[in-house]
Amino acid sequence: MSEVLISVLTSEQAMYLYLAILSLIVGVLIKRYPWIRKYTDIAVDVFAWIEVNYRSWGIYGDEKMDSFVKSFIADYTKQYGETPSIDVIEKAKALVESLVTKQNEIAGGVVDGNNN
Repeated sequence: MSEVLISVLTSEQAMYLYLAILSLIVGVLIKRYPWIRKYTDIAVDVFAWIEVNYRSWGIYGDEKMDSFVKSFIADYTKQYGETPSIDVIEKAKALVESLVTKQNEIAGGVVDGNNN
């Protein structure tokens, strides 16, 4: 029974549902705090891209965060023509960590069978 539940909760379709819920949460935050929009849009896009692809890339845990930071910096620099400050990077990482926490709560603590 638990294997079936884990399989359902970690399916690709479930991941899209989690991403939709997380995007809604971020949308509420952006509406409440409009100044964070500058980096949150990029952070959510990069997070979603990594969540859809990390298994095929064979990355988990800290490797996912490393990939997020590199991609976030590249996308931010491309969009705004400047490298994000350490403060912006830390805020983006905190946002992603809160998204992962919320994602794990929604999935009952299991996202990919390895709690990643």
